[in-house]
Amino acid sequence: MGSPSARLNVRESLRPWLESGLEFFYAPGGLATESTSEPVQVQPAAAPASPMNEVSNPVQSSRQQPSSSPADQQPRAVQPQTSTGNGPTQQREPASPNFPQPWSSFLRFTKPGARVVMTYMELGLDLGGQSDPRRRDVLKNLQAHLKWPPGTINFWPMAAMRDGALQPDPGMFWRGWELWHTPHIICFGDEALRVILPDADANMLTHFLDSCVVYKLPAITKLIDMLPHEQQMAVDSIANIRL
Repeated sequence: MGSPSARLNVRESLRPWLESGLEFFYAPGGLATESTSEPVQVQPAAAPASPMNEVSNPVQSSRQQPSSSPADQQPRAVQPQTSTGNGPTQQREPASPNFPQPWSSFLRFTKPGARVVMTYMELGLDLGGQSDPRRRDVLKNLQAHLKWPPGTINFWPMAAMRDGALQPDPGMFWRGWELWHTPHIICFGDEALRVILPDADANMLTHFLDSCVVYKLPAITKLIDMLPHEQQMAVDSIANIRL
C-alpha cells in the first residue's frame, strides 16, 4: 500500500508522527491537507465582493433622490405663472373709467397696450353700430400695408351720436387717450384734426405735442375714392414711425 506519507501530502508538522509508525489518529473536522488548504485560503479573499455592497448602493441612491425631488422646483414654476397672471390685470385696471354712453361701450374695442390711436370723424358711427363697409375696407387695406403687430392700434372716436346727430367731443377723446398715453395719434382729415387740435395748422402733416405726436392723413372719405395701392401710398408717411 505504501507508506502513509506517500499516499497523503500532509503538513510538515505531522510528518514525524507518520514516519514513526502512527497510522491512525483522531482529527475532528477532518485532516487539513496542503492540497485542500489552498482553496480554503482563496475563499476569504473573495469574501469582500459581498452582495451587501451592491445592496447598499441602490439604498444610498434612493435616499439621495428625495433631496432633488420635483417639490424643490415647484416654487420656481409657480412664480412665473403668478407674475404673468397679475400683469394683464394691472394693465386693464385703468381702462375701467366711469364714461357715459356711448363712450363706455367704445372702450370694449380698445386694448391696454396700444401704441397708436387712430381717429376720424365717422368712427363714432362705425363703433356705434352704423358702420360703412367702404370705410372698413379702407382700414383693412391700410393695416395690411402697415404690418404693425396685433394690438398696436386703438380706434378711439372724437365724435359720437347724440340727439340723432354726430356731435364732436374733444374732451372725451382726450379722456380716452389718457388711459393709454400712446406716443402716436393718427388723425384722418382736416375736420377731425380741428376737433382734437383746434389751434393746429392744417397745412402741417405732423404736430409735436408734449407727450405725443399727431400725424394728419387724408380723410377717410377721400381714401374711399382711391385705388387700394393709392390708399397705401397715402399713408406711407407713417409707415416708418417707431412703435
